[in-house]
Amino acid sequence: MTLDLFQPISETQKERINSAIPEMPPHEPGVYTMYDHRDQVLYVGKAKDLQKRVTSYRYSKSKKTQRMIAHINRIGFEICKSETDAILLENLLIRSLRPPFNVANKKPETYYYISSTRRGNKREFRLSMRQLQDYPKCYGCFKGHLRVRKGLGALLKLLYLKYNDINHAHFLPSQLLKRITPMRFNIKLGDQTGVQVDQLLKGSSALFIEELEHLIDETSFRDKFTRMFFENEIEHLKMFYRLGPERNHLMKTELGLESALIPQDQLDDLHVLLDERRN
Repeated sequence: MTLDLFQPISETQKERINSAIPEMPPHEPGVYTMYDHRDQVLYVGKAKDLQKRVTSYRYSKSKKTQRMIAHINRIGFEICKSETDAILLENLLIRSLRPPFNVANKKPETYYYISSTRRGNKREFRLSMRQLQDYPKCYGCFKGHLRVRKGLGALLKLLYLKYNDINHAHFLPSQLLKRITPMRFNIKLGDQTGVQVDQLLKGSSALFIEELEHLIDETSFRDKFTRMFFENEIEHLKMFYRLGPERNHLMKTELGLESALIPQDQLDDLHVLLDERRN
């Protein structure tokens, strides 16, 4: 089915949306589901006001939304007690149904665990999409493919700077200079630093980041570019810490979670509950 290009887009959209709604939703929070003519789910959304949100599709100018509307056969909805309940239900439905027009499909591969173990006189850090039983230390899960990999990459580069007398980024191991952080890397790590890294990845303390900032300030780099390079890595590490470990620590503390690790299928819901608690 395609849009009729010989009629005003707003008119054809309005007709399609009107015909797809068997019953007008109320002005209440809830979740709406859009189906095609085979009754397959196209899109799941949440709303503070179901009627306002659903009827707003009559006039959407988004090309992506117009493509979706061209396939809509009916729109269903479920009323929720609150907007928070609507968000939680939306998360559940998106994870289970994987609607093609939902951008955030909550795919498990975007949720990482960081594991660590001693390998001789070095410590191995490992990125994985599941909990690894043969690693004594495991942190997470952390959401965001690029943010997590850049955050761990920044930590590894700064640890290498701390334990090696280098004054230029070119002296970093080639694995750490690649665009994407390796899934596994071994690096020298003293006992005291190991404790600080453990606290950082648990989200209980960011003091090690301050120590690394001081290290950069005190290091005589070969040129301005190198200084800017490591300062940029500090910013990546800060962002990862704030949106990953620190946020997880807040969830575990304020929501009274007993588990040290957060399962992938619970992280989004816990984010919602934490935001509700803090607001």
